[in-house]
Amino acid sequence: MKKRDVLLLVFLMSVSGLLIAFSSRSKLGAYNGLVLAENTIIPSLLPVLIIFMLVMKTSAKDVISKAFGLVPLYLFRLPSVTSSAILFGLIGGYPTGALLTYELMKNEEIDEKQARCLLRFNFCGGCGFIITGVGVGVLHCQKAGVILFLSSLLSSVVIGAVLSVFNDKPDIEYYSYSSPINIGDALNTATSSAMNSVLNITAYIILFSAIAGIVDIPKFIMPVLEITNGVCKNSFSLAELSAYLSFGGLCIHLQLLPIVIKSKMKYLDFLLFRVIGALLSYVITKIILFIFPVDISVFSNISNQQAVFSSLNMSLSFLMIVGAVVLILDINERKRIVDKI
Repeated sequence: MKKRDVLLLVFLMSVSGLLIAFSSRSKLGAYNGLVLAENTIIPSLLPVLIIFMLVMKTSAKDVISKAFGLVPLYLFRLPSVTSSAILFGLIGGYPTGALLTYELMKNEEIDEKQARCLLRFNFCGGCGFIITGVGVGVLHCQKAGVILFLSSLLSSVVIGAVLSVFNDKPDIEYYSYSSPINIGDALNTATSSAMNSVLNITAYIILFSAIAGIVDIPKFIMPVLEITNGVCKNSFSLAELSAYLSFGGLCIHLQLLPIVIKSKMKYLDFLLFRVIGALLSYVITKIILFIFPVDISVFSNISNQQAVFSSLNMSLSFLMIVGAVVLILDINERKRIVDKI
């Protein structure tokens, strides 16, 4: 029996004991975490994640590769087939980039080295969570949300561009040759994968909220541990918020850890680039605010009010467009099959 295992058991049992001893406070914290996830993660992430996973499993993915394939090819020195994973990863939310990267690696459309490269930079809170959830719902300022999203996006792009120096340029004609499945099976698989991911995130938020209900965690550490609670229930400057959002929080890291391990990447490697991303976002936000200043009073007093999402927000508008494209492509594919018969 290793000493480390004994210490782990003692720690876990101690946490369990605290949750039981202070059950009323932990239950209230868990309830608040559930409400927070219900009002932020589920409405902003689940719909778009289903659509993005659906695109990856249909011929719509090849359309994106052919339309935008030169961007990853020349900017990141990655195969054109990674176009959809990068696009959706940067606008869809934290787990999206890693999930779609794993989808490509599982289908042998990219190798482990390329997957590791993607995991180092294809990481962003997404426009739904950052602009709508944090910007509009928490800061009550869409402009602030846009600045936060742009800083996270640019930070990831800069890291990917710098890493391209160490990548071999892939074949320009490389596209996905995996056989897409029919729209019904693809939708079922995509929905199941997306739901499991969102449930994992929700579970982490509830667990952290229950512990935070009985332990007084310093506000500057909370976003490092769990990003949703950390940024939605505390007051930070815009530059500090951008750094926390690019880091993502250890709860998000733990959710992505199985994919990190499957790509034979060390967690310290992944963690290093999250820290680099946070520092870059901080600097980029400072530069943006110098050029386009925002009144400090807008984001210095953060309300504890939960974010409320409109059905017409940016994420869902994009979802509707992509969904229509997927259906059109699937119909055209079926017509070609019928014509051949």
